[in-house]
Order: sequence, then C-alpha cells, then structure tokens
Amino acid sequence: MGYINRFLLFLYALAVALAALGVIVLCLPVFPVPAILNETAFLLSRWETIAGAALVFLISVHLVACSLTCGSRSGEQKEKKEPEAVVVRGASGEVRVAIPAVSNMAEKSASKVYGVENVDAKVEARRVTGEDGVPSSKVAIGLEVALAAGQNVAQASDAIRAAVSEQMDNVLGLADYSIDISIAEFAGMDAAKKSRVS
Repeated sequence: MGYINRFLLFLYALAVALAALGVIVLCLPVFPVPAILNETAFLLSRWETIAGAALVFLISVHLVACSLTCGSRSGEQKEKKEPEAVVVRGASGEVRVAIPAVSNMAEKSASKVYGVENVDAKVEARRVTGEDGVPSSKVAIGLEVALAAGQNVAQASDAIRAAVSEQMDNVLGLADYSIDISIAEFAGMDAAKKSRVS
C-alpha cells in the first residue's frame, strides 16, 4: 500500500472513530433530544453534509478496491524488485549466494591486479533453467576500473578478467557468466603531467 492510500486510510479510520464517539455521546443523556433533532435537521439540509458523505463513500470504495487488488500487485512488484541471488549447485543441493557477496569478491579480485587503483563492481543475476531442468544463474559482472597512469589498458583488462574469472570458477563454480570491464579514469594522470612539465 502506497503512502497516499495509507494517508487516506488514516483519515478514514479517524473519521469512523470520531463518528463512533459521536454516537456514544448521543446515546448518553448529555444533550436534550429536541436539541439533537434540531441540529440533525440542520446538518441534513446543508450541501457540505452531502459533499462529505460522497467523499467518504468514494474513499471507502477506493480502499475496498485496494484491499482486493493492491496486495497481490505489491507482492508481485516486491518479487520483481527483490535482487536475485546467484544460485550455485552443490553435491547436496542448491546454494544461494547474495549479490553483494559476489560483487565484493569481484572487486577484491580485480583490486589485486597490478595498476588497478579502484574498482566498482555491479553484479546482475537471473535465474535460468538448463536443458536438464536444473536451475542455475546467469551472472553479468560489470566492472568500472580506475587504472594507474601509464598502464596498458589491454594488458590490465586481460589480467582483471583472468583474476575475476578464476574466483568465479574456483569459488562459485559458475560457468555461465560474463565480465564487462570499463575504464572509468586513469588515476594520477594530473600528477604525471605536472612532473613532465616541471
């Protein structure tokens, strides 16, 4: 249920509570009956009463519709938004590895490569079913790398891919994965330029 529907439900519950309290007060011998009938007749002749009743009716219909449909939709949206874990098949069954754990492993593996200053990994996984009917994960690893100035991009990217692939093969035992490397910046380039100029 969204924030607007929660606010409407709050107003609706508050109005019902006040109406129930009003009925309780009217049932007690606090006010004389002629005065109550006079005020009731006055309220029933006002257009504000009709508008308020129509508004309460519309909110009631909306909240009933939400109670019948919003629950299932929010559940479906939650399942879609919930990040898929990496499914690893072991001898004893299925193991789920959290996406942040895989991302952390990829960042640490790439950081050990010579010339890599900083790594930001983004991992996406989706569940697939193989030809044998066994579920597994297809993993896409995106690495944004900051290289030290003067490093060869092709050699560094090959070393990074090899280091991450080794962890994916040995630690997770996955075969269906892709590694996309992009060089975000060359760290220390400004310092190197200054030293050349001076």
